[in-house]
Amino acid sequence: MWAASVAAFLLPLWFVPHRWCERDSAAWFRGDEQFQSQLARGVERLVTNPLSRAHFKTGSAQFNGEWLFGTCLMAGFGFGQTASEHPQWRARYLPLMEFCIERILSADVRAFDREMWRNDPLDTLDRDTGQDHAAYLGYFNLLLSLHRQLNPNSKYAALNDCITSALVRRLERSPTLLLQSYPAETYPVDNAAVIASVAPQHRPLVEKWIARCRKNYLDPKTGLLIQAVEPHSGAPADSPRGSGTALAAYFLSFADPAFSRDLYQAARKHLADTFLGFGVVREYPHHCPEGCGDIDSGPLILGYSISATGFLIGGSRIHGDAEEFTRLTGTAHLFGAPLRRGDRREYVTGGPLGNAILFAMLTARRSSP
Repeated sequence: MWAASVAAFLLPLWFVPHRWCERDSAAWFRGDEQFQSQLARGVERLVTNPLSRAHFKTGSAQFNGEWLFGTCLMAGFGFGQTASEHPQWRARYLPLMEFCIERILSADVRAFDREMWRNDPLDTLDRDTGQDHAAYLGYFNLLLSLHRQLNPNSKYAALNDCITSALVRRLERSPTLLLQSYPAETYPVDNAAVIASVAPQHRPLVEKWIARCRKNYLDPKTGLLIQAVEPHSGAPADSPRGSGTALAAYFLSFADPAFSRDLYQAARKHLADTFLGFGVVREYPHHCPEGCGDIDSGPLILGYSISATGFLIGGSRIHGDAEEFTRLTGTAHLFGAPLRRGDRREYVTGGPLGNAILFAMLTARRSSP
């Protein structure tokens, strides 16, 4: 009798909640126009209202600045991807993408990078002083490259070319083929954005970088991306991790879908799991000591990472993995608490950055088979 009572309690927990939370996953996966436009309007409200560092409460002015930058960046990707998937909406979404670009160009959004390097990332493009600015320039340049794909007459073409030239020069002089994000801080995931941003014009460099990354910056046991390396030697300075691997898989889909797929499959195999039917992603593989979470991973819950779980949504859509996409979007629904407000959809607990990231991942462009 006791066992039957426990089973009667647990079985609904296993079968019902995740299926309810997954009910919209098929629409998101196929790129339903209504769903994407609702979230686009929600993100539009969040990014076009006055948004500053003061809106973020990380406890660090530096991280607040990164989150402001990341919100504008991911919103820009979301608007661009939605314009790509639904060309009839380009007249609406390309101006919003350009709004995000203009915000990223503004002095207050550039401040987080300027303060770390003690010079401005855009003022040093014509000289190589060992100050790479990868955290700002790589991510931003990828957004500019996407805008140029959507609009060959992009008004940002000259800036895109100028940043690309600077990044290529700096990569070619780097003994590790990596750039520093901040002084003495080098992250392969940031460099994945750098290399994806220059891919349209520098294919041989992209192929050289991918070969080096496969050889030196992947964990040999799992194929996961090393989170951080020593700036001058390229030796690992951190473990292979889910947040970096999943985000790099997204970025590299713009440059090399095969390498992106390999990173996605490594994360899927070694980090993805289910809990009561919900999709979750570990930050660390089982053979590595677990940390307690940081600004990249978000807080870890039983070893599972909020960031890695969110970023892998993008990889699952890019590479056509409907099963994993369904599980992960169910989790995003459970913890994000989406709410319809008229023609807008917003994730109540996500804040500006969480909504922008989910927008970019849920609209990630699907790779050709």
